[in-house]
Amino acid sequence: MAWLYRRSNSSHWWIGFRHHGKQVLQSTGTDDRAEAEKRLAEVQAMLSLARVGGLTRQTFEALTGTRLETWTLKAALADWIKTARGSAGPRTTEKYEALARDLEEWFHATDKGPLVTEITRASLQQFLTGKREKLSAASANMARKCLAVFFRHCRTIGATRDNPLEGIKPFKPSREEKRVRRAFNLAELSRLYAAAPDDFWRYMVLGGFFTGLRLGDLVTMPIGAVDFEKRQINLVSRKTGAALHIPIATPLYDFLAKIAAERKGAKPTDYFWPEHAARYETTGSGWFSQRFYDLLLVKAGLARVRPHRPNGGSRGGKRKVNEVSFHCLRHAYVSTLAALGQNQQVVKALAGHAGDLVNDLYTHVPHEVLHKAVAALPDIREGGKT
Repeated sequence: MAWLYRRSNSSHWWIGFRHHGKQVLQSTGTDDRAEAEKRLAEVQAMLSLARVGGLTRQTFEALTGTRLETWTLKAALADWIKTARGSAGPRTTEKYEALARDLEEWFHATDKGPLVTEITRASLQQFLTGKREKLSAASANMARKCLAVFFRHCRTIGATRDNPLEGIKPFKPSREEKRVRRAFNLAELSRLYAAAPDDFWRYMVLGGFFTGLRLGDLVTMPIGAVDFEKRQINLVSRKTGAALHIPIATPLYDFLAKIAAERKGAKPTDYFWPEHAARYETTGSGWFSQRFYDLLLVKAGLARVRPHRPNGGSRGGKRKVNEVSFHCLRHAYVSTLAALGQNQQVVKALAGHAGDLVNDLYTHVPHEVLHKAVAALPDIREGGKT
């Protein structure tokens, strides 16, 4: 709300109000109470407009007395992408670029307009609702998160002081989308290992199950991350930044020793799988997830063959949630440790769950206990026998 008041050193009426948590005080320029109340009514109307997402550049300037730089949506998007290319990773930048193209198309953005300040909450809600009709809740919500980054950038460059995303809630996933991916059982793990077409995928299956590491950490693991003397993997999680120190089970240890021997002369900073690591750094996890599905899940009888997509294009509908994926190896790691009777603290320490850094937990979970827990995992190369 806004209010009228008088200052002791001025004969004019003043208006006070709060906008985005900041107090704004403006002179009405008149000592006539009736005229001041008309100005007060105008301010209250503009504040109401701002609350429902209709705050335009002109409205903001009238409210605050501050002039904004004139930025078209197209120019602001271009500036955002340019900044992202110098500060964000390739996969993140790719998402931003896709969103920028969609926004330009949706709002018919040109060099003449619309201005960033003319983008309203209602129009963004329509844009996101259109996304949700074609995509999963997770994908539509990712677009919403990227939009939030864009409007933070707009505020930084002075293109707007309002955030039209305020009040737009994330989409709730459907019952189908809520279905949680399950863990592989031991028989399935053995079938996956048998289905692996080459050493790289055998490594990925063994590494996923015996360490619980995520796909990106395994693909980009440097040779120096493996301490063969201590039988331990030491690396920093790409996703969480947590320092991980994971004991190596014998089946994985034997396999890593074989690969390391084949890479004689390689430096500790070299990747176990240079070509695959380079692909991941460039394109992210998508290619690997698809190959895992097509080469291993389907061959092992754990998934159906996907319909052919001409030219690699989109299927055009909402993405269906697969019950199994590469990440299920991590589920299997955690579930198997729990089934073997390991306590929650040991499982947390090994998997790096719930934000607990493994090296912090070593003061509570002795190193020998972690090695013993991993040593108890079954050898999936032998049909799940211990």
